[in-house]
Amino acid sequence: MMKPESKYKSNRKIGNKAEKLAEIWLIRNGYQIAHKNWFKNHQEIDLVVENAKYRVFVEVKFNNAKSMNFPESKINKYKRQFIQNCAQQYQEEFPCNKTIRFDIIAITQSAFSYQLFHMKDAFYGRHSCKSSNRLSHFYDIDFNVKRF
Repeated sequence: MMKPESKYKSNRKIGNKAEKLAEIWLIRNGYQIAHKNWFKNHQEIDLVVENAKYRVFVEVKFNNAKSMNFPESKINKYKRQFIQNCAQQYQEEFPCNKTIRFDIIAITQSAFSYQLFHMKDAFYGRHSCKSSNRLSHFYDIDFNVKRF
């Protein structure tokens, strides 16, 4: 049986890998990373990225292929409120005039690759958590993670 602290370290290691994959994906799609794991008052935002038009707060979720649920299903209304409150604190510390957006990047690990699902404007937009047609937004990630 795993000790609680070793399970935390293992989960953190997996989380770091997922966040690195999300970071690579976002950079390849024209975003600049403003902050990684921004933390204040016991609240954390996984990634804050920007492009010419948007400041995007990104929540990264990860599952392996054995899981019965999609990774983004872990984000309920309380988690959304938590992320929005954290984003508000971030905006107070780093103000800007860009449009604010909340994205979810869900990564599923299969035997030989990763599947990445980028849900843009996940809380309010056309592809929000409530109305997403998930199968139309998959991207297969076939690069070797060990290179990074």
